[in-house]
Amino acid sequence: MPLKQLNHYKVNLHILSPIHVGTGQELDPFSFVIRDNRLCLIDLVKWMDEYSEKEELHNMMNSDNFAHVRTFIAEKMDVKSSMLCSIPIDSKELHKTYRRAIEEKDPRNQVLISPMTRNEVTMDAFIPGSSIKGSIRTAIANQFVQKAGVTSKDSGRGRSDYNQKIFGRINEDPMRWLKLSDVSLRESGTVIVEAKEYSRNPDKALTPKGHVEVALSLCQAEKSVIHPLRLSMAPFMLHGEEVNPEFLLEALYQFYVSKYEEEYAKFFRTQRSAVIQQGISPMNKIVKEMKTNETLIRIGHFSHVECVTLDRVRNPMTRKGKDGKPLPWGTTRTLANGVYPFGWCKLEFLDLEAKTRPQRDWPFSSEKVDKIITRKPPQVPEVKKIIKPKVDEEDNFSVLVKQLNVIEANDKLGMERMVESINRIKDESQQKQFGKLIKKKLEDRGMWKKHPLRFEIEMYLEDN
Repeated sequence: MPLKQLNHYKVNLHILSPIHVGTGQELDPFSFVIRDNRLCLIDLVKWMDEYSEKEELHNMMNSDNFAHVRTFIAEKMDVKSSMLCSIPIDSKELHKTYRRAIEEKDPRNQVLISPMTRNEVTMDAFIPGSSIKGSIRTAIANQFVQKAGVTSKDSGRGRSDYNQKIFGRINEDPMRWLKLSDVSLRESGTVIVEAKEYSRNPDKALTPKGHVEVALSLCQAEKSVIHPLRLSMAPFMLHGEEVNPEFLLEALYQFYVSKYEEEYAKFFRTQRSAVIQQGISPMNKIVKEMKTNETLIRIGHFSHVECVTLDRVRNPMTRKGKDGKPLPWGTTRTLANGVYPFGWCKLEFLDLEAKTRPQRDWPFSSEKVDKIITRKPPQVPEVKKIIKPKVDEEDNFSVLVKQLNVIEANDKLGMERMVESINRIKDESQQKQFGKLIKKKLEDRGMWKKHPLRFEIEMYLEDN
């Protein structure tokens, strides 16, 4: 496949509701303490090296009593010298759970918290560009369900894959011509919330979801939360249509706006949801005023089945009930602190013309939104900037070079993150330089010629 020239576009990512893109693991209980309404990530090894009572420390750390060790660390930890960063907490339940765990030394009380993806050098949380790209991919795929002949049988074990029907074989996937930068959350930061299940049936027993770190949003902060996003792409043909920024915009709008409307009408329209209506009223106002260069998109965990599967062929597998039949799907939502739906954002394409969109019959009235938004919104603790990391702040290029130096060439996920990060570098000459560093690392291990990411890297090595 011949190489194409990528064009760069300016896009703003407006975070409307909390976003959680996790690592797939909970925080190690020895990796944090909670102080002054903030979760403090700590460098345990550094603290142990500096702790003066070595014999006391040695005896405690050799204990097989997990709960006692955790309490010892929580009570003795000097966060001023050993803190990597701190995250505000917006959950009274987390404070209660942590206090019980420390005071009662109960090993059953694990205090599980799912963190955001985080830069290990600067300790800044970020939204991976790959997560945003995955949401865009779903909307594009949805446009071609009928043209590609996709059916509900094209998913699941032992069945053909709808991805291949729509995008072709994996080594020819045209989505490689779309690149998105990671979004650093350094400026607005993150907050810890409780993920709560909300059901259409008020009598349903709800499933505990735990605590998660989320990107701060408009609904929580009471002000716009906007991040620049670097989108690079070369237009490509798919089933006889050109996929370009205009196509992306309309595919996203058609797919995600309908999901937003359906979710509101199905779950949040009744008087029972009055607190939710009030909490998300700033988001509703933004949604109904979107211009022709703006669209909704849903990112991250708790996006729900409707936003991660395709229309007309959606047939998710659910567990079986007592009668042996699959349980119905789409009957609950997961909400941050029981108020805010997860993952809703607005993409604003700054290079495209902004016009007023035709009026739409929204499930919430403009008058009701304006009325609710004037009330005092749910209170969220003040979100301070993350504490300055232990290393001096550097430009993206220098930070990425540091990360590349410590990653092994055979670390599949690590190298994939490095390749995705090339697009975070704004200077094209530095992009090319970083691509060469990755190539050399792989060549030194004899992995370059057959490496699955070779094509991705070569795009940055070519002269445009």
